[in-house]
Amino acid sequence: MKANKMVANHISSDLENMTLASLLEPFGGNDIFYRRLIKVFKKNLEPQLQNIELMISQKNIKELLRLVHTLKGSSGTTGLSSLYQYLCDLESKLAGLEAANEVDTLNSELGQQLRLVAQAEISSIDALLTTDEVNQSTETPSAVDYSVPELTLMLTELMQHLQDQNLKALHITLSLQNKLLGHAHLEHDLTVLCNAVEILDFETAQVALSSLSKKW
Repeated sequence: MKANKMVANHISSDLENMTLASLLEPFGGNDIFYRRLIKVFKKNLEPQLQNIELMISQKNIKELLRLVHTLKGSSGTTGLSSLYQYLCDLESKLAGLEAANEVDTLNSELGQQLRLVAQAEISSIDALLTTDEVNQSTETPSAVDYSVPELTLMLTELMQHLQDQNLKALHITLSLQNKLLGHAHLEHDLTVLCNAVEILDFETAQVALSSLSKKW
């Protein structure tokens, strides 16, 4: 309990200084995209936390480091700065234990502390998004002009992110959707691609992207 209070005090200042503008800045202020991104992150967070807690209980530090590294990447991409920094520190600590062959000293409270940080930041983000809901735009997005080299680069980059199962694929998919809006012959593949990426079905997304790439 004492450790959990220390963690809460550590992140409180970061959460107090969080604003919607700072949260959306890395995403070009795109409120709609960020809501989609955080929804995917939250959907996958609980299974990730459960797996981390299981590896802690089993003292499987190799798999634990892999899980922490993965969650660190997705939390950084999604803009959860407090969780990201906590995971950076945790990863370094775990790597030190592994190097010193001190796996048996793994603290059973690590999982609880990590969950506390994650829940606190998610709650703060949810509060900001709820407050801003009344200001959401309901306008239909307009198609964005694109050049052939630009689109080719975007398709290549997106395929790489899909193969790496990187959440950055969400951002590029949304941009691609805006650029190709109004192209009826691409509508089916775009819909399949967007739906697959949103639920992190990267295999289906790659198939849809390959099909789309042949048609545009």
